[in-house]
Amino acid sequence: MIDAVTSANTSKADTAGSTLAGDLDSFLLLLTTQLQHQDPLSPLEPTEFTGQLVQFASVEQSIATNKHMEDLLSVQNASLASSVVGFIGTSVEAEINNLPVQNGTAEFTYTLSDNAKNVVIAIMDDKGNIKHTKAGELAAGEHNYTWDGKDANGVQVTDGAYIVSVTPIGFTDEPVAVKTIIKANITGVNMESGSTMLDANGVAIPLDKVLTVNEKISSP
Repeated sequence: MIDAVTSANTSKADTAGSTLAGDLDSFLLLLTTQLQHQDPLSPLEPTEFTGQLVQFASVEQSIATNKHMEDLLSVQNASLASSVVGFIGTSVEAEINNLPVQNGTAEFTYTLSDNAKNVVIAIMDDKGNIKHTKAGELAAGEHNYTWDGKDANGVQVTDGAYIVSVTPIGFTDEPVAVKTIIKANITGVNMESGSTMLDANGVAIPLDKVLTVNEKISSP
């Protein structure tokens, strides 16, 4: 994926360089022809040609600089790709609301900033259809929650990406702050969008949302 992006950028620099070289050759040919046929009694003013040569040199230098930057970016992306591949096969905790169902179950924690009189946990699919609801723990602090992957009718949902919503209401009917942290087994890495995302059965996890990385998952 990175190679494709880098190749595209490099191609732009090479194309720009080729175009500039062609324009410069045409300009020099025109200049030579005009000098050969100029009137000896009224020679051409060299100032304009000198200015254009300076412009060509400036553009050529800019293209060369861009080419060097693209090469550096390619090296940086290759290094990043090599490092993030190490996430595959690990288990992470991330502060997001997108919840992966993996091997039929999903797990997350939620932390309440204060005691609540009512907490509603809802899990929806990517179309907003509610698959599971339940009353949550009311005490302030961190609570673990594991969903068995079964909907309201007891039917097992398919593995994939879902959305978890935890809504606590305080005793004064004011919202209580809540932080949701999902747990996921990393199955891949996606770098196509220009930003690096860890993949957990279709759930995209930004690197800056990852809180912990645990040891590689042992095979059963």
